[in-house]
Amino acid sequence: MTQAIEPKEAVIVTYREVEKVLTGREAVGNITEAANQDSEATPLERASLMAAMGHVLNELRRVENEAGAMVLTTPPHGPATRLQSLIASGDAANLTFAPLPTGGLEAKFDTSDWFGWATVAWEKLKHAKRHDMKRPPGALAEPLPEAGRIAVLGDWGTGLYGAPAIARSVRGDPDPFAVLLHLGDVYYSGTSKEVKQRFLDLWPSRNGAVNRALNSNHEMYSGGDAYFDDTLPAFGQQGSYFAMQNTHWTLIGLDVAYRDHDIDDIQVEWLKQILAKAGERKVVLFSHHQLYSHFDSQGSKLWKHPEFGALMRSKRIFAWYWGHEHRCTIFEGPDRNFGILARCIGHGGMPESRAKTRNLPRAGEPIYAAAEWRRSTARTMEGNALADAVVLEGGNEYIKGEEDKFTPHGYAVLTFDGASLKEQILTPTRQVIYEKVLV
Repeated sequence: MTQAIEPKEAVIVTYREVEKVLTGREAVGNITEAANQDSEATPLERASLMAAMGHVLNELRRVENEAGAMVLTTPPHGPATRLQSLIASGDAANLTFAPLPTGGLEAKFDTSDWFGWATVAWEKLKHAKRHDMKRPPGALAEPLPEAGRIAVLGDWGTGLYGAPAIARSVRGDPDPFAVLLHLGDVYYSGTSKEVKQRFLDLWPSRNGAVNRALNSNHEMYSGGDAYFDDTLPAFGQQGSYFAMQNTHWTLIGLDVAYRDHDIDDIQVEWLKQILAKAGERKVVLFSHHQLYSHFDSQGSKLWKHPEFGALMRSKRIFAWYWGHEHRCTIFEGPDRNFGILARCIGHGGMPESRAKTRNLPRAGEPIYAAAEWRRSTARTMEGNALADAVVLEGGNEYIKGEEDKFTPHGYAVLTFDGASLKEQILTPTRQVIYEKVLV
């Protein structure tokens, strides 16, 4: 039974609802009419309209089937995410909401203005104009305390499942933080409304802590407007990439999403200048997209960039923390190609199926005894020799009724103390399930 209420929980747009909308006569006819009346649309854009709607449905069906449950799902597909954002927003529509047993409210769509809605939908299906990139004013690193902690949250912008519990834990931690860092992704497509409701309103700001957020593919699916115009000003952050530095460490946040899973030449030149000024300091990178993975796509555009790839192969980088893939993975390195200690901290709030990891052998070392960690053996991906990896496994208590289908949520804390760096992985309730002093 649906409820005509103002949503107080995060809204979920399911495949079945999008299918009902996009396969109905009213939607198809009115979107086609909106396309025909768009004087700026090219003949190719109009001709590809039906294919675009088909791709949207196929992508939404695929990710929901992979999840195997009625939870928040969204593909790495711009038009599909923008359409989910549009339906969830209720613009030009009459939405009601049905609670899902797993959490959140399923949007139930109807409208008395099909053409008005279809006009907006056509624009969402067609394209999203990209916001101008905001860059730091120069190759200068912000000051970083000589000792302090950094909370690292990845793919956290859902407003659901483990994400609110993580926020409560970070906010209520009795020890101070120097930096609170988001590795990116606010769902569905990072619109202004989503950034406010799923990210900024819930972000665990702390007195004395610097807030930083990295750009991501989902923020860029809507053109990046809310990321550049809402998130960065709210965090007092001047550009989508940045550096922080103390006597022993240089921390660098990269934007590898403005150019999807890639990096631009201007940013690489900035990075080279930052590294030149870093001297003998150890360097830690942070980004949304991964350099590599045992389970997902590889960052081949990154390592094939002539200058950035050469920089990586020089083994100047000590460690790299990324998200994008909704898992927690510790690569036991340094790896042979790039010499980095790599970590994926993408398990902040999106459901991730256990299908690829539940049958992996358990990691038997005492360091992993506090949780259900599994071992994935070394392999070669696109010519790069990857190190062994240990991936967080087990059920997810925050996805009610479907706990056994999804891997756990959590976050990381990095503690700098002079030349020392300790990393920890924590559950949403602040239990430490992995801890290691890297140096």
